[in-house]
Amino acid sequence: MDMWKPIVVAGAAATLMGATLTAQPSAQSSTPSRTAVRLQLAPGSQLSFEGTSTLHGFTCTTTKMQAYIDVDAAYSTSDLSALTHPIVAVQVVIPVKSLTCGGELENNMFNTLDATKYPFIIYKLSTYDLVSGAGSATSIAADTRGGLTISGKENQIAMRVTATRSAGGLVTATGDETIKMTDFGIKPPRFMLGTLRVGNELKVKFTLKATSGAVAAAVTELTNRLAINATIAGRSGPAR
Repeated sequence: MDMWKPIVVAGAAATLMGATLTAQPSAQSSTPSRTAVRLQLAPGSQLSFEGTSTLHGFTCTTTKMQAYIDVDAAYSTSDLSALTHPIVAVQVVIPVKSLTCGGELENNMFNTLDATKYPFIIYKLSTYDLVSGAGSATSIAADTRGGLTISGKENQIAMRVTATRSAGGLVTATGDETIKMTDFGIKPPRFMLGTLRVGNELKVKFTLKATSGAVAAAVTELTNRLAINATIAGRSGPAR
């Protein structure tokens, strides 16, 4: 069964649809003068968590995610290094149970992240500074800060993100950052009577590919997913 077809609470969806997702400009930026363009995720987008254990390393990967990616309306034709605020808003939603880790590790990961109670990992961009001298007509680098929510706990994380624009307006953004499970209230799991221990650190890596296009269906789907998450969180009480 498609994991995205539970019943959606209409009131929660309407509230989320009206919520602003605009990132605050950095100290060096000004509010964009043009209407933002919303991009749609394209094939090739991927996110992974890389971890270690006393037995071997592991990687959990997903390509099943949705996102709001709003950019300056001139992004497809302008010199990107000349735009003061090329990224307007970013929000990414990842269903925990879409992660593929291989074998029994998947179920262990779902249990560790309490996927039934907290079915989504959510990232929302808060602010950023463009890296001086790192941009070009078709690329930018930015030092970003954003809220990452895992297992109901949100933390602000800093990450260097690079983005390039290719022919046809396709944008490819990449980045990685190491996080600690304990920062999100997650106890690194142990298995086999404690002889197999998972390391506390996870390296988050992503590649997001996005283009402008028919995004109405994607926006509606993401709004519904967020509404489901908000409803579940409301029933579960305050985050840990």
